[in-house]
Amino acid sequence: MKTRLWLLPLALLAVSPVTHAQGGNAADEKAIRNIETKWETAWNQHNVAAMTRLFAPGADVINLAGEWFKGRDAFAKSLEALHSAKVKDSVWQTEETQIKFLTPEIAIVHVYFNSHGEKNPDGTPLPPRRGIFTRVEVKGNGEWLIAASQATKIVPPETASLIAAPTGNVGQ
Repeated sequence: MKTRLWLLPLALLAVSPVTHAQGGNAADEKAIRNIETKWETAWNQHNVAAMTRLFAPGADVINLAGEWFKGRDAFAKSLEALHSAKVKDSVWQTEETQIKFLTPEIAIVHVYFNSHGEKNPDGTPLPPRRGIFTRVEVKGNGEWLIAASQATKIVPPETASLIAAPTGNVGQ
């Protein structure tokens, strides 16, 4: 009886979808990397329609400013405003893409990028920047699309703001 009870946790781990990711195949990995190639090309052409086609209709997108867009159409409006002003002369470069398949149809994708050529509202140039996307990409009907995307600006650790520790006796 003790042997059977000991085997139960191992059996549960073996079938748990949370603890054992199932990898995609080479074609899926290529398709996901192609999304990032298409994003870079569309950004550099300032082609908002091509950029937004990479996203699922109900995608959630959080940009570098922390704005949360619920749905592809809301995100498209933001991109249109951005590409008609601040980034209309910018150049985007994807530096690195890392893919982790959670299932054959769901992947977490991290994308390092850099850009330059952005301008302040008064037309003065902004410094180049680096960032990282954390994306959830989902395969449906044979096509990979971005279902969620979070952008984070990379800053040197020494310049990042520290959140002050709470004062008082927390938990007492």
